[in-house]
Amino acid sequence: MKLQTELPLSRQISSNASVVLVSVFSGLVVFFLAILLQWLVYNDWLHRNGPVRLVGSAVAFFLTSLFAYRWQLAKRAEKIEVLKRIEAIQWMNDRIRNSLQAIECVVYATNPHVTDPVRDAVDSIEDVLQEMLSEMPAAAHRRRESLTESRTPKTTI
Repeated sequence: MKLQTELPLSRQISSNASVVLVSVFSGLVVFFLAILLQWLVYNDWLHRNGPVRLVGSAVAFFLTSLFAYRWQLAKRAEKIEVLKRIEAIQWMNDRIRNSLQAIECVVYATNPHVTDPVRDAVDSIEDVLQEMLSEMPAAAHRRRESLTESRTPKTTI
């Protein structure tokens, strides 16, 4: 059984160099495919020998590179936004859960008969936290749940 380990989200963010390389590489692939298709159509199928037309292929290279560059930048910005959101939720989640546990313990120790309304309020806050976590992407959600379960012990009163 092979265990898969996911890279941290911060390591999955593409660098500027890799964004440029991917866009140029995709443009080159389209350029060479266009040249190959021209050669196949004109020389093999139509039997017309003549110069290879590079202007259309160069335009295809430029447009593909530009599209791939913009697409990679958008994906990168999206990953950065997800990372910021996960960090904010992680910070909020830790602080809120710790405060809620302290409130529950103090209320139970001082007035055990008023524990039910406090428990209801704590449960509603927990539901809001779970809703925020459910809006995150699935991989980040699984990662966040494992962090939450390992850090925060469940208290039963």
